[in-house]
Amino acid sequence: MKVIAHRGAGGLTVENSAAALRRAITLGVDGIEVDIWPTRDEGFVVLHDADIARLTGRPGWTSYLTLAEIQALRIGGPIRRKFLGERALSLRQALKVVAGRSELVLELKRTRHSSPALAWVEKRLAQVLCEEGAADWAMVISFDHRSLLRLRELAPQVRVGMLYAGEWLTLWEEVERLSPQAILPHWAQTNPELVRKAHARGLEVYSWVVNHPDLMRQLSEMGVDGLITDRPGEALALLGRARSSSKNTEV
Repeated sequence: MKVIAHRGAGGLTVENSAAALRRAITLGVDGIEVDIWPTRDEGFVVLHDADIARLTGRPGWTSYLTLAEIQALRIGGPIRRKFLGERALSLRQALKVVAGRSELVLELKRTRHSSPALAWVEKRLAQVLCEEGAADWAMVISFDHRSLLRLRELAPQVRVGMLYAGEWLTLWEEVERLSPQAILPHWAQTNPELVRKAHARGLEVYSWVVNHPDLMRQLSEMGVDGLITDRPGEALALLGRARSSSKNTEV
């Protein structure tokens, strides 16, 4: 079972930052999950929230700001902003940090706050992934299945995964329409029948966000292919794969 670090090793340092990505790689994870938002100047910034206020201390919507405007600000909580000096990554920067050393799971974010003139998003995303040689080791996931379908049409070589939290009666219809490589149900909606049906269709199952050891064990026994967790060090230890040199001290 793959261990995928949620927002990088976000529990150990600033979430979604270069430090978080490097820390996750040091831990020996199989994958790293980060969030990407389109920016006003047709770039992508690696942040979880549409509003940058929580991590920067200043309000503003990602889709109304340029990448440079966002990167001018330090990110993290008040103390981490002061002492660590991390700044939001661009998509290209995140790809270069990971550089194929683990799978990179990119959650493409879209909300009502996104600019209506965002027809460029999927084309630009496919372009960046292909230019950086990341199509083999990155996977784009989203709750917006229309975006995933558009991405598949533009660049069939780019791997996609369906985030899903709706009625399971429509799941397999969506799978037929989209032909993803993976489905990503919430842990509470993951069960042996779902895993069996997904595997019969050649799909991987990644469950999120899994932080309790008992739940990690249950999902492993179900045959889940990967778990997305805020506690990658604990998950690796539970699977007997912790690196003895890794330190889990929070920064």
